[in-house]
Amino acid sequence: MNKKNPYQETRNQLFDLLRIILTFLVVNLHIRVVCHGKINILDPYAYFAVPIFMALSFFLTSKYFSQIKLPFSIVALRIKRLALPLIFWSAIGFLLKPNLINIRNIFLQLFTGKVVDTPLYYLNILICFTIIFWLITYLSPKYRVPLYVSLILISIILEYSGINTRLFNLTISEIRRSYGQIVELIKYASLGMLLGIIMKQNNKRAILFGLVLLNSSLLLTISFPQPWGYNYSGLRLFLGTVLVLSSILLIGRVDLSEKVNKTIHFFGTYSFGVYLCHIIFFETLFQIFPKIRILNNSFPFQFLFIYTFGCYVFCIIFDIITHKKYSFLVR
Repeated sequence: MNKKNPYQETRNQLFDLLRIILTFLVVNLHIRVVCHGKINILDPYAYFAVPIFMALSFFLTSKYFSQIKLPFSIVALRIKRLALPLIFWSAIGFLLKPNLINIRNIFLQLFTGKVVDTPLYYLNILICFTIIFWLITYLSPKYRVPLYVSLILISIILEYSGINTRLFNLTISEIRRSYGQIVELIKYASLGMLLGIIMKQNNKRAILFGLVLLNSSLLLTISFPQPWGYNYSGLRLFLGTVLVLSSILLIGRVDLSEKVNKTIHFFGTYSFGVYLCHIIFFETLFQIFPKIRILNNSFPFQFLFIYTFGCYVFCIIFDIITHKKYSFLVR
């Protein structure tokens, strides 16, 4: 919400390291999709990226959403913080794909993020969830935990019953591919809120240990069926997200050298920008140099590292040459 970290005591370098890893996984998946390359060993883990990002986002802002009647002025700042990168990177996307510029596409892009630079849909959904969880602050605190749990259960029921996909399959492609994921992702936002509440409890380590033990046991012993959905459905993905975040919170801070901590934090803060810009730049690069597919297929992991690192460098240089006046666009 602002420069002050709402969870300084728990937001450690492991969160930034996790962001960097997840960013590499997302870029790997999108490079393969654009190049029509072969599935590699990293692909199955890429689908954990957005759910973990979503849960982590609401965990880190849960201090605000735990207030009673959170002022809309704070929510407005949050929405502005999300809307400005959406507008900026949408404009870049249209500049790189001028053939898509028309009133309909501009409208759909701003409200779905699925016309150009498709990862931008994540910002639209964050804005929607910000409004939803702000409205929840007008409820008594005693109702909030049951409500968060209910949202998770309802989300899972709608996924496995097929109601979610049947409903959104009736809509146009941009709506379906963007807001069809609301039902799937709201359970991760609710998870982040619940983890924020757990971290305030005196017995938080016991609860976190129980979550780690329970979720690891379930994942190892039960083969959960995968419902049809929009990339983020299913109990396996949800339980895996709970396992990853509860494990990191249980571990807490890790004593690394100050230089290593600063390096991880430095690059971790720019993962947001890399997520927003990587696909639109790669699609443009691929159009100019289509033979890049051969390079990627021959050396997928080397190319992944070089390209992702290049995106980080772009975000860092952009921040420097703009004197950090527009840091909100890349970090």
